[in-house]
Amino acid sequence: MLIIVSGVSGVGKNTIIKKLIERRDNLKYFKSATTRARREGENNYLYLSKDEFLKRKANNEFFETEDVHGDHYGTLNKDLDMIISDNKNDYIKDIDVNGNAKIRKHFDGKAKAVSIFLEAPDEVLYNRLIDRGESIERAKIRLSRGGMERARKNDYDIVIENIDMNKTIEIIEKFLKESR
Repeated sequence: MLIIVSGVSGVGKNTIIKKLIERRDNLKYFKSATTRARREGENNYLYLSKDEFLKRKANNEFFETEDVHGDHYGTLNKDLDMIISDNKNDYIKDIDVNGNAKIRKHFDGKAKAVSIFLEAPDEVLYNRLIDRGESIERAKIRLSRGGMERARKNDYDIVIENIDMNKTIEIIEKFLKESR
């Protein structure tokens, strides 16, 4: 099963994913590729130079790509094939709202895919971004996609307001158990 997590910048997608992985032995992080700079202590992506990313894109190695805040992100075809064929493990990944629909359609009839949209008020998101070291300008840029992303939240199986991380994890675990 693939678990897709989306939401506006600063909503805590990677924090929630990390906590869920710590709690379940058979839950693995599904890495996608990016040209974004690595954050301190982060290993959530296959980090590529812009040239390498564009070369792989030209070679049709990506199932889908997205440009977000000036950085490239992409899901490799070979990784999706691996998830579809793995009956032992579940995989989780933060995926942009545009990639959600495309990947779920690809999985239809091949393997289970569920989606979660995390939400929080803009002032909470802004403070989280600033607290993790984003500049005021960069935080505003990251939040500028919020309207477009929120407009797509009805495309998800469940929408959760992530104010209390522990409560959010409980809701997700219950949802996943019911989704089996």
